[in-house]
Amino acid sequence: MLLYWFYLWICYASLNRMTITGEKNLPHEPAILAANHQSAFDIPVLGSLCRGSSHVWLVLAYYLDMPVLGFFIRRMFVPVERTQPGKAAGSLLKMIRFLKDRPGHLLIFPEGMRYKDGAIHEFYEGFALIAKLTKRPVVPIFMPNNTLIYPVYSFYIYPSPLDVVIGEPMYMSEDETEAAFSRRVHAWFVEQYNQYHSRQ
Repeated sequence: MLLYWFYLWICYASLNRMTITGEKNLPHEPAILAANHQSAFDIPVLGSLCRGSSHVWLVLAYYLDMPVLGFFIRRMFVPVERTQPGKAAGSLLKMIRFLKDRPGHLLIFPEGMRYKDGAIHEFYEGFALIAKLTKRPVVPIFMPNNTLIYPVYSFYIYPSPLDVVIGEPMYMSEDETEAAFSRRVHAWFVEQYNQYHSRQ
C-alpha cells in the first residue's frame, strides 16, 4: 500500500490533477477490479483504489524475471504463463482456489499487456471464468490518460490529468457465457473511451 501512495505522491508533486468519477461504485464486498492497461502507472492507481483492503493481482509470468518487480510479484501476484494454455488454465484454477478462502479483491488488466496507443484492445476471457466460479462482481475502471502521464519505457512523469472512471459492479448472469460477459465488460470500456474522446 505504501508503494502505491509513493507513486501517487510523485504524481501529485508533478502537478497532475486527479479526478475520480463513480467512486461510490467501489465495492465493500470482495470483487474483481478490472482496468484498461496503458502504463506502469496503472498499477499504483488501481492498487490505491482498494483503500487498504486486502487484494491480489493476476499478472503475466514474464514479469517474474525483473529484478525488483519480480520480488514483489512473488508476494502479491499470481503469475500467468499466457503462451502456454495448460499453464494458463492452471494459474486460473489456482487463483479461483485462492479467492475462495480469502475475502480480498482481485486486480486484473483484461487486455493482458500495456498498449501505448490508448485504445481499448481485445480482452482475454479468463477474468470472466473467475467471475463465474467465484460469483464475484466485476468493477470496470477506465483510465484514459496514464500513458501520457507515464509513457512506456519512460523514466519521467509528465503533467496530464489523472482521470479515473469507476463503473457500476457487473454481475455475470446464470445463462451468460464467459465470452458474452467478456464482450459486455469490454463494451463498457469502449463506450467510456468514445465518450471521453468526444469531449476532448
